[in-house]
Formats: sequence, C-alpha cells, structure tokens
Amino acid sequence: MTQKKSFHVFDALFAFLLLIAFLLFSLLLSGVGSVIYQKGTDSLNENYTTRTALAYLQEKLRQHDEADALSETTVGEQPALALAETKDGADYVTYIYYYDGALRELFTAASSTPIPETGSKITELSSFTFEELSSPGKEDGHLLRLSAADDTGVVQSVIVHTSCGN
Repeated sequence: MTQKKSFHVFDALFAFLLLIAFLLFSLLLSGVGSVIYQKGTDSLNENYTTRTALAYLQEKLRQHDEADALSETTVGEQPALALAETKDGADYVTYIYYYDGALRELFTAASSTPIPETGSKITELSSFTFEELSSPGKEDGHLLRLSAADDTGVVQSVIVHTSCGN
C-alpha cells in the first residue's frame, strides 16, 4: 500500500509568510542601522572641523612660543593673532583671523600691510574668537583662549599656555 503525501496550503503559506517576515525585518534592521551610522558620521565630521582647527592653532602658537613673537592685532577690521618670526635675516608675520565665514592664515613680510581677502582658508567656521586670560605675570607667559563654532553653532574652546611672555 502506498501513501500519498498530501499538500497542505497552510504549510506553504506559513513558509511564505515566515520568509516575508524575515525579509521585512532585515530591511528594517538595515534601514535603522544606516540612519544611526549616518548620524554618527555627521557628528564626527562636525566635531572634526572645529577640533582640527583648534589643534592646528595650538601647534602654530607652540611653534612661535618665543619672546615678543605673539601679539594681538587686526587685519583690515578683523581681530587677528600675529605670530612674528625671522628667517634668513628678514622679518615675517603670520596672521590668523576670521574673515568671510572662514578661519584664515596669511604669511607675509612684516613690512607689508595685510589684506583680509588674501589669507588662505584654513577651514570654514561660523565664528572664531580669541581672548587673553589673566596670568600670574608676563614673565611667566600667558594664557590664550581660542574658541571656534561649526556651522551648527556648537562651540569648542581650548586654552593655550605660552611659556614666554610678550
């Protein structure tokens, strides 16, 4: 006697529904994962801009940490940091300032008048400020607070201590 296998519609329907549920869950999971990944990379990119700019400025200030090398001035009407140096007997100044939505750097001869438009863009920021903080004495150096804001308005600051006085 032979037995016939009976085909049940419910068995096939259950397998099909299980496959559809697995597919929908996989799509939902990958969609949520991509949104989380995108938010994470956007946050890192936003912080990267301001952190990189501030780290660059810290290094510039440390490179010019000599007597009378750092001063506050203006480029056009913009407040600027002036970093003086002498190379091969000639005097030069590096100006760091905020102009037209970007942090800029201008390296020029000390005798020339700086023009704000001619500075090289370091990075685009929504604002950049610096202020000298009180310190124990000029002979002990001084503290300088650098603050930068990205295009979302998040402000990050760093305090730099220069070991020599003005």
